Amino acid sequence: MNNLTDFVLYDSLNNKISNGEFTGSIISKYEDKIIFSDNITISNSDEISIYQGLVVGFEEQDEELTAFSRKSDFLWKNLEEVPLDYSVLISENTVDQFNREQFTDDFPFTINLLHTAGLYLNYAEFKVNHLDFFKDEILKNPVSLINNGIIMADRVVINELGDPVFYDCIIVGRDDKNLIKVSYETFVNVDDTNVLYIIILGIEELKV
Repeated sequence: MNNLTDFVLYDSLNNKISNGEFTGSIISKYEDKIIFSDNITISNSDEISIYQGLVVGFEEQDEELTAFSRKSDFLWKNLEEVPLDYSVLISENTVDQFNREQFTDDFPFTINLLHTAGLYLNYAEFKVNHLDFFKDEILKNPVSLINNGIIMADRVVINELGDPVFYDCIIVGRDDKNLIKVSYETFVNVDDTNVLYIIILGIEELKV
């Protein structure tokens, strides 16, 4: 499949369902979590499955929320109970541009975390905020859930105002008409009040 354009595979809000077996770079919004996968199967029998998707988010441990990323299999047998908001197949053009612009790991001022960690969390009863601590630092492999979408970036820098600036970004989200849009941006500055969380993926979790 020569994927030249971004392709919405599943959209719960607009009742869009594309049946078939799809491979490529797929981003799914799963409740308040994000799934990155290279496959998804949507069948006429109302089943949706993802094999070995990398799910990223926060989970409760000892009455606190902790960031995590792990490989998991998913199978939903009833579309009415599918917890996905949407799944999008990212075009090869967008992925190629993202890969071309990635920052070298050898840059001496880049921080690579070994394990996945929460940089920022803004839930009603749970708060995590390490933005000031990492001000002006370059952090690799950030993933962010914002009010209207998802940001997957090569790196993030916290500016002098304490807001995150993401570089080399794939952005997936809904527009003002609730249609799903995908874009590549060289950088995007996000007010921290619009951020639900930022998670830094550890390099151990990114190994194949």
